[in-house]
Amino acid sequence: MTPKSAEGKAQSSLHSFFKRKSPPLSSPTRNGDDPVIDLTGSPPPAKRSKLNDGRDDTKISHAQTSSSYFSKPTSTSTQTFRAVTSDPNSIPRQRAASSSTSLESYRLPQVTPSQPAKSGTAFGTYTLVQSSSEAGPSTNRPSPTPEQRARHEAWQAKVLAPGGIIRRRRSLALDEAAAAELRREAGLDTATPDAEDGESTTPISDDPGKEEAEERSRAAESVGKKLAAKYAAKGVDEKGKGKGKGKKKEEIGPSGLTYTPLEKQFMEIKERNEDVLLLMEVGYKYKFHGEDAKIAAKELGIVAFPSRNFYTASIPTHRLHIHVKKLISLGYKVGVITQTETAALKKVGDNRNAPFTRELTHLFTSATYVEEPSLPSSSTSLDQPVLPGSAAPATNALVAIVEQGMGGMAYDERTRIGLVSVVPETGEVVWDEFDDSQVRSELETRLTHLQPAELLLPKDGLSKATEKVLSHIAGTTKTGSSGTVRVERIESIMTYDKALDYLTKFYNRKNTISPKTPGTYGKASQHVDLTSISDGEEEMASPVPTIEAEHDIGSEKDRDGEPNVDEMALASGLEAGEAVLALVDFPKQIVIALAIAVKYMKAFKLENAFRHRSSFTKFINRAHMLLSSNTLNNLEIYRNQTDGGIYGSLLWRDCKTRMGRRLLREWIGRPLLDVAALRARTDAIEEIMENNTYHMEKLRSLLVNMPDLVKGLTRVQYGKALPTELATILVGLVRIGSEFRPDEGEVFKSTLLNNILKTLPKIRDTSRGFLNALNIKEARENNEASLWTDPDKYLDIQDAKDCISICESELQEHLKEIRRIVKRPALNYVTVSAIEYLVEVPVRDAKLVPARWVKISATKSVNRYHTPDILRINKEREQHKETLAAVSHKAFLSFQSDISECHDLVVVSKQIAVIDCLMSLAQVAAASGYCKPKFVAEPELRIRAGRHPMVEMLRDDAYVPFEIDFSEKDGTSKVITGPNMAGKSSCVRAVALIVCMAQIGSFVPASSVTLGVHDAVQTRMGASDEIGRGKSTFMVELSETSDILRTITPRTLVILDELGRGTSTYDGVAIAYATLSYVAGIGCNTLFVTHYPMVAEELAREKPDQISNWHMGFEEVKLPDGSAEITFLYQLKRGLAEASFGVWCARLAGLPRSILETAQTRADYLKHETKQRLLSALTRRTEKMLRDLKEHEVASPKEVLRNVGLLYKALGLVTRNG
Repeated sequence: MTPKSAEGKAQSSLHSFFKRKSPPLSSPTRNGDDPVIDLTGSPPPAKRSKLNDGRDDTKISHAQTSSSYFSKPTSTSTQTFRAVTSDPNSIPRQRAASSSTSLESYRLPQVTPSQPAKSGTAFGTYTLVQSSSEAGPSTNRPSPTPEQRARHEAWQAKVLAPGGIIRRRRSLALDEAAAAELRREAGLDTATPDAEDGESTTPISDDPGKEEAEERSRAAESVGKKLAAKYAAKGVDEKGKGKGKGKKKEEIGPSGLTYTPLEKQFMEIKERNEDVLLLMEVGYKYKFHGEDAKIAAKELGIVAFPSRNFYTASIPTHRLHIHVKKLISLGYKVGVITQTETAALKKVGDNRNAPFTRELTHLFTSATYVEEPSLPSSSTSLDQPVLPGSAAPATNALVAIVEQGMGGMAYDERTRIGLVSVVPETGEVVWDEFDDSQVRSELETRLTHLQPAELLLPKDGLSKATEKVLSHIAGTTKTGSSGTVRVERIESIMTYDKALDYLTKFYNRKNTISPKTPGTYGKASQHVDLTSISDGEEEMASPVPTIEAEHDIGSEKDRDGEPNVDEMALASGLEAGEAVLALVDFPKQIVIALAIAVKYMKAFKLENAFRHRSSFTKFINRAHMLLSSNTLNNLEIYRNQTDGGIYGSLLWRDCKTRMGRRLLREWIGRPLLDVAALRARTDAIEEIMENNTYHMEKLRSLLVNMPDLVKGLTRVQYGKALPTELATILVGLVRIGSEFRPDEGEVFKSTLLNNILKTLPKIRDTSRGFLNALNIKEARENNEASLWTDPDKYLDIQDAKDCISICESELQEHLKEIRRIVKRPALNYVTVSAIEYLVEVPVRDAKLVPARWVKISATKSVNRYHTPDILRINKEREQHKETLAAVSHKAFLSFQSDISECHDLVVVSKQIAVIDCLMSLAQVAAASGYCKPKFVAEPELRIRAGRHPMVEMLRDDAYVPFEIDFSEKDGTSKVITGPNMAGKSSCVRAVALIVCMAQIGSFVPASSVTLGVHDAVQTRMGASDEIGRGKSTFMVELSETSDILRTITPRTLVILDELGRGTSTYDGVAIAYATLSYVAGIGCNTLFVTHYPMVAEELAREKPDQISNWHMGFEEVKLPDGSAEITFLYQLKRGLAEASFGVWCARLAGLPRSILETAQTRADYLKHETKQRLLSALTRRTEKMLRDLKEHEVASPKEVLRNVGLLYKALGLVTRNG
């Protein structure tokens, strides 16, 4: 039905369209002569207000905000505008309890609009011209024309009529934004953020003149255009755009529909991060879009389906990190887009009518994922048990590599390589610069030790030989997307000067943890800047990702405005000048690689890993032995050769903590060269085995339930620790510092253990100070707002809490009024579905509920309401709660920054890892048959009853021990022959492992071991090709041998297994003979395994003092059918084995009997033929010698002796083969 006006006439259809059912306004207002607009932020009240037009009891409806037909609107929504009078007493007092201030500057005088178009307009027009009562020049305003006054009176009549026009909220919101926009442009917006909730208003004179009407109308129309651009899903160009025409056409997506605001947000972020797999937070899910959704569906086993313009796939929020870890393990770079504003703050923000702001706040790769807390105990039996098939522990190292050519021949081209490795999880930095050959064996050795999870390489500039090695290590192509090692390519590399300048600026910044900007609480980090790494000046001038300076704890000025003099240098405590000198001391290639690594880590907010000097170590130094990559693989140091797991490798040892496991891996891979350090370790292990005193038990107890302190303190350094994690770390540190007194004295015989005991108490006071500042109970609940025992430690937190308390007190006072209204003295607020402060009223008492109350929910028996005051106060309370969360998190980040400055905590934590390693090695030494090695100055090696340390643990049968001596008296080179499967390789591996274990400082599996310190252990064993690197099996053999021969010294232990078997017999014998002769000449301890008895016998005869023959014992029993049965004794004996018994090994392998018979027949035939050839050669040689003697043609006695020697040798061969 068409509504009637005050005169009883039907209203137009336009007014009927805007009419809506709405509860009446609650607060009465009076219309004075000069109505003003009060822009408050309160929710729309539920009752209609009254206008003072001479009729006090006249009710008004919700009117349209304004119309171009009239110069004065009579009422507006209390959410945005309120008509008030110039009389202060007429201002409603219903919001007196609000703690907000009024918005004086938000009141605008209404102006006379220009002549409206036929279609009219939905918005009023306003101006920023100040009234005569305000500062500024006054303006003469002519009165409205009679025609305008008549139209206005007609409008008022329609508004005041029963069922009159109802306001449209969208128009009111735009009017409010229009007013704010005009004020900002004119520079008159001086109101505080809390001014929206104010009550005090001062009317502004509203007497505009005709001369200004058109100008003001144009200004209002301009504001409308800007608002259309601001509140649209995607802004359009305003130039040349009139109202209703010239509008830019929306972009149409593949589905034929326009892009939604959410899709546009994704497209904008994806355009800047094309190589990142993006997850976007949408409500309670994380969504993939487009091609990312298809990839996620394939890798994660989830469903991707078309939704509007993109394929989408989603995961629940609580499963985020589970899926992220799987994706990064597959080589992807994963980014997480989160909402950077909360609902409560968004309501009072500038974009309350726009979608939630979203930014890329997290970025993860396999090397940079440090999100896992260090809370769980690291007991081996409960955490990651070592079982068959268990993978080796990942180092998660990020390695940056740069290369500089050094010229030379094409085949033997040499290069200089700079390498910087960082483990973000623990903050360890390793660097090295070295020269390498064409085969890049040095580079391969370092990468085998570091086992990187990610390689940071230049896009251009690496040689083909280096690219081959890196591709082989990564196990994939250049993209690295499908291999175990991820490869990140850098577009351009800095020059040395720019890299040095970049690092100087980086180390001159204060080491701080950046807090989050207001409105971004609850997110892990700020917007991630993924610009390509280059050497541009602009990037070096702004090395930090986008974090606003005014919210940065580490800004260049502190809170008092004074410059911050506590700058971090390369090492803690160094001045800026000394830091520059430290950088200058680095080789040029290292400076460039370090700058690349720092710049890359900044995108992940992990650059603090490079802050402290104690974190930097050189890969090679004089205190450690370097095990080559071939040695690590052949001896199964880090992983076994069966399935690549840790089970059955030398690293297969029991440590109580993860810190200990990481340190033990470092000890095993880098044996010591310092005899004093070796003796200190073995003495400490011996005392741990024998000492069961009170102090030793206390030392053992420190390992029980000890968290990963090194990893936890590194997460604190990044600002990523949780309160409960930090509390656990501090409790562990206090426990370490308090276990022993500083004046304990020398309680152990071992110097190493006494030094550790003196170090532990150094952190007692520091750790106690940090722990006493925390409320442990609240920290266990991850309650950042109540973490601090001293409420005055962070005043902003207490201030926010006080504001919340005031709001809650007002709500309790308001509850008394509610009880009187509903006549229920015992009424209390209820919380349902996380909605707080609900007033629950039985259905039978619903008639007592005022009309202005807002119904929230209901059941069959009760209704639940919010009163206008509850809505207002609770809205303010939510804003204070958001503020409390933001300042609490900022304070927690500041506290973590203070802890990270105390690097002594990390140093002492690493001593716990040393204790753990010593305890683990002591547990190994306690096994039967282990002895303490004895170190001597001479380069000798004597092993009695030696055994293989892993084989005897894996097999139920007892290992047959061996004995061997290397010295000047016994010779330094041992040639080992014997049947296949007789245990030659196991024996030589056991010798090498005993040397490595002894130089780790461990006890060894033997009855006694005496050795001099070896500077290296070099091995060449097995046979395999490297097709990917273009190398055949024999080429791999010779390349490895070449690397060994270039690096050996008289103190190197060399093991060569079956060299020369990959080619013809003559060539293989020749290469084996020449290689063994060369190694024996150097004088290093050598084990040479071969199946060429001729080589062994000849060299033993030529160099009897250096080379001796040994073989693996066996027994041969002839069977009645003529075949032989071989029994392996697995004993190392002196002498030469005359046969290898390959057919017997084939019998053990299960070859068919017919093949074995044929092979045996052929072997006998070849043996007989060889014997006949030897006899023929012997006959010819004897005949020639006798003829020469008869004819007296012998030149000299020397030649006669030579012929006699050849005859003797031939007779020996004939005798053996007979």
